[in-house]
Order: sequence, then structure tokens, then C-alpha cells
Amino acid sequence: MSNYDQFGEDYFRTRRGNDPLRQLNFQQERDYLKHYLCEKLFQEGLLLDVGCSTGEFIEAIGWNVKNAYGMEISTHARAIAEKKGIKFDRHIFNTEDYFDLIVFRGTIQYLPNPFDYMKAAFVALKNGSHVVFLATPNSNSIYYRLFKTLPFLEEHLNYLIPCDKSLTMNLKNCGFKIIDIDFPYLKSPYSRLISDHLKFLKRLVFRTDDRFAFWRSSMNVLAKKE
Repeated sequence: MSNYDQFGEDYFRTRRGNDPLRQLNFQQERDYLKHYLCEKLFQEGLLLDVGCSTGEFIEAIGWNVKNAYGMEISTHARAIAEKKGIKFDRHIFNTEDYFDLIVFRGTIQYLPNPFDYMKAAFVALKNGSHVVFLATPNSNSIYYRLFKTLPFLEEHLNYLIPCDKSLTMNLKNCGFKIIDIDFPYLKSPYSRLISDHLKFLKRLVFRTDDRFAFWRSSMNVLAKKE
């Protein structure tokens, strides 16, 4: 069985707008985007969500679904997204100078050819438009350095574990200008400050398999095509 075959119906069971913590996380990411992007863009801009799942993120941030496109390998998730009005006829590999925002949300680690996607994203964006990596694993974190994993990694499905340094370097080499690098641990609805640090110490001393949110384990990176 290939990695892609494992993204079946059960994988998306909690990815249909029915996970309260995911929804809160989407709202935090919406606020992050609105800090840099104008409100008008959410109604008139052309969005591509790479690995859009069931379209729950596009819905949650309030983007005008009439202007929303997706890329998704799961036929089950894609069918749900299409019912919401998300289109799949245009994407980064068949389009030039078209999109106003391209989103990779928790996606880059699942791609066997991530650098091709970054280069194609640059081509597919209009000048002055943005690409954003949200909920992206960061191997340049104490969690990863000590435990060789991250709380939300699915190692059997992952190809690349990026870090803030390598991701921004690759984006620059593709032609992007880095606008912001954010580590949203304290703002995350998954953060439990005291509990997380206790679990960190427990795992460090006793080598447990506890998984928990922690400093710099996840990152958001916003870049612009100029």
C-alpha cells in the first residue's frame, strides 16, 4: 500500500468541521492571515488550498468559496469539498499568474516532491500575491532535537520534516520574499502550558511516548511573490 492509499474515509472522520479544537485553530490562522492580507481579498481573491481535505479550512476562514480552488489526493475528501463549491480544475501545475493566495496547511511534509510544489506555487501566483505555510512542522525545535519526532507527525506518511531555516531558504531560492515567520504555540488551542512542560520533563526522563504541543514545534511562514 502506498502512502496515498492510507488517506481513506476514516482519516477524514474528524476533518469535516466537527473537531472543536481544529476549528479554534483555524480561527487563529484566519486572524494571522487577516493581519497581513486585506479583508477584501477574502471575498474577491482567488485561493488555492494545497491538500484542502474536505474544504473545512476554506469554510472556517470565511473565504468566498466561489473563488476557492483545491488540490486533494483523497477522492473521498475531494467529493465533499466539491459539494461545497470548491473547484479542482486549476492548480499550481497547470496555471500561471492566477492565484492571490496559495495555502499549504499541514501539507508540505506529505509531498514526495515538495520543492517542485514550491517552485510551481511561485509560477501560479500573481505578482504581489502570497504563499503561506500553516500548521507546518518545525524540526528546528527542542522537541524534535531531543525526541526525533513532533507531536502531530505521522512518520509513515511523511517525506520531509522542514525547519524554519530550510523552508525559508528554499522559498527564497524559488524567488519569494519572506514576510513573516511565526511560532504559534502560546496562541494554539492545543497549548496547555503547565501540562505540556510536565509532559516534556516526563518524556525526557522516562522516555515516554507522550505527545503534546510545545515551543516552536509548529510554524507559520508567509512569503510574497514580488
